[in-house]
Amino acid sequence: MAGDGATRTAFELMVMFPRRRARRRVWFSVIPLAVLSVLLALPLVAQGPTEAGAEVEATNAPPSPPAQKSASPSEDGVWHFDVAPYVFIPGINGTVGALGHDASVHVSGSDVLSNFNGGLAGWFQARKNRFVMPIDIFWARLGTTQGIPLTDIGQSSVRFEETQTIFTPKVGYRIIDMEHFRVDALVGLRYWHEGLTVTPRPANVNHYQSANWVDGVAGGKFEIPFSSKAWITVAGDAGGGQANLDYQALGTFNVQPKRLLGFFVGWRYLAVDYVGNKGFLFDTAQSGPVFGLNMQFGGKPPVPPTASCSVSPNEVWSGDPVTATITTLNFNPKHTVSYAWTTSGGKISGTSTTGNVDTTGLTPGSYTVKGTATDQKEKKNNIASCEASFTVKQPHPPVADCSANPTTVKAGEASTLTVNASSPDNFPLTYAWSASAGHVNGTGTNVSLDTAGAPEGAPITATATVTDSRGLSTTCNASVNVLAPAVTVSEVQEVGECKFMDERRPARVDNTCKAILDDVALRIQHEPNGKFVIVGYTDEQESVTETQLGAQRAVNMKYYLVNGEGGSQIDATRIDVRTSGMVKEKGAKIYFVPSGATFTQESVGVDETQVKGQARNAPPPKKKVKKASAAAPMQ
Repeated sequence: MAGDGATRTAFELMVMFPRRRARRRVWFSVIPLAVLSVLLALPLVAQGPTEAGAEVEATNAPPSPPAQKSASPSEDGVWHFDVAPYVFIPGINGTVGALGHDASVHVSGSDVLSNFNGGLAGWFQARKNRFVMPIDIFWARLGTTQGIPLTDIGQSSVRFEETQTIFTPKVGYRIIDMEHFRVDALVGLRYWHEGLTVTPRPANVNHYQSANWVDGVAGGKFEIPFSSKAWITVAGDAGGGQANLDYQALGTFNVQPKRLLGFFVGWRYLAVDYVGNKGFLFDTAQSGPVFGLNMQFGGKPPVPPTASCSVSPNEVWSGDPVTATITTLNFNPKHTVSYAWTTSGGKISGTSTTGNVDTTGLTPGSYTVKGTATDQKEKKNNIASCEASFTVKQPHPPVADCSANPTTVKAGEASTLTVNASSPDNFPLTYAWSASAGHVNGTGTNVSLDTAGAPEGAPITATATVTDSRGLSTTCNASVNVLAPAVTVSEVQEVGECKFMDERRPARVDNTCKAILDDVALRIQHEPNGKFVIVGYTDEQESVTETQLGAQRAVNMKYYLVNGEGGSQIDATRIDVRTSGMVKEKGAKIYFVPSGATFTQESVGVDETQVKGQARNAPPPKKKVKKASAAAPMQ
């Protein structure tokens, strides 16, 4: 018996010493790391996890206005649920014991799978905004004969059967919530139920004992998303209570192609050191692959992004610029949104939240600007567009009215020209003047018209051209009359008269008539601008055959003036000869017709090719006297 006791003590020391030394390594490695991760995250809670991310985003975001921002990608105000049944195939290493019968267990994952007698495992999480409540449930029944007896001398192996239930509810807060990095700080409890049956062989005596205990744990979970459909999860916790030490670590790669169905694979390490009453011992580390399905429920359906557009100003003249602005809602505030612009008229430029429209050459009418915002990182609900309209106004040319003062001037005098003009569209005006004669002095709305050199007796038309700053113009006219010089109208004057009393030579120019004609010749020479008319008469008592006496008398007088004895040599073209028919007069009269005057006395012209002038006039033929009849009375 002494030998058996010494052997037992030696085996116990061999088992317990490594177990205590491993326990110290775990306490000095796992717990500080867990505490350190929580401490490093606390400052981020104070400053707000989204501030750093927002600052980086601001450097790449369009100028203004930015897309709608929320406090966090997770904060939508509704509950989200994750349900993930999984399979855990651990290898088990450590020491177990019941009723003082201890065994060292070293079982691989494949051995566990071959000796698996049943199990159920699942993970559940509820989250609203940043608050999270994960729950882990694990139940399994395992049996193996790979144990090595530590306290039963003489036994070659130990049959180890375990029924294990682990229930871990936690609560936590998402202290970092960024697009590509999220951290949850967690605290909770881990409830253990272990039922152990140790059967040494070949004795085949069953030793069964069970235990229940609860440990407090604290830790965190880190998520590194690659996209909304793939991410890496690293989680861990550590603690104790009724157990000396209780800790775990987990890493998974998650793929979620659909909200209702995704999957994950990873590795889990779970260790506990519990020593209970009546020799119950469970000091093991379980590690191995873990994989399962993930189903997501709850949450709001994605809200499609929206956009609204505006233009300023709404009404412009052709050529004026128009600025378009787009404002967006419901885009991911962590993503950079790209912008594009189109227009139904003019040219538009810009790739940010503002677009600039060049309206040069646009005809009056209404035009549309369209803005499109796109989130290239999203596959669905990533585009929003909007439209706004502007109007190119109908231009109106200037209106103008011209006047002159005075409207009638003498040649060489000036007249003031005035234009009253306005632009219906309130554009600046310029003025230009021109005139059909004379010269315009000055510019602007009031100028002077100089009539020097302008034709006398004719009106001058002055034209003002009024042009606005767009090039639209109109014209107006004013008229100025230039007076002709005063004209003195002279009356026809009788300047001489000759009598023809010679019955034998009734057309002869006698000496008396010649003296008169000599005076007329002098008058003709002193009146270079007038004309002279000689009208010959025939007395009504002269015979019918002498009706041409008036014409002959006028022609003879002209002949004397042109070719007469006085040698005056008057220009024949200045003397007009006419006859007035038969009157009670045997003579001819000479008239002076000044320039501009009209000879109105009733008369007819003499054909000088038929009636020739005579130097000397032959006596007329003698009249035949009729003899009185016998019956005629005596005088």
